[in-house]
Amino acid sequence: MAQIFGATIVMVLIGVLFGWLLPKMSALSVFSSRLAGLVVMAFVAPAIYSVNSGVPYVAALIPYGIAALIAAVIFYFLKSRQQAA
Repeated sequence: MAQIFGATIVMVLIGVLFGWLLPKMSALSVFSSRLAGLVVMAFVAPAIYSVNSGVPYVAALIPYGIAALIAAVIFYFLKSRQQAA
């Protein structure tokens, strides 16, 4: 549970970073940029974790995939508030 919570925080922070950088370099919206960051991190983060801890990649992919889904839901709810403002 703690691993999923920590992974969610990291996914949100990296997604916000992508959401800030990609619209400056491309025509993507902030929401699309954040989701692109989540897609990248959903496959990169388990690889980094499995190399450092010795856990198989597939076993690391499950909690990081769950964390990416939770982060996507957070971004969805942030999107609706940003458009209303």
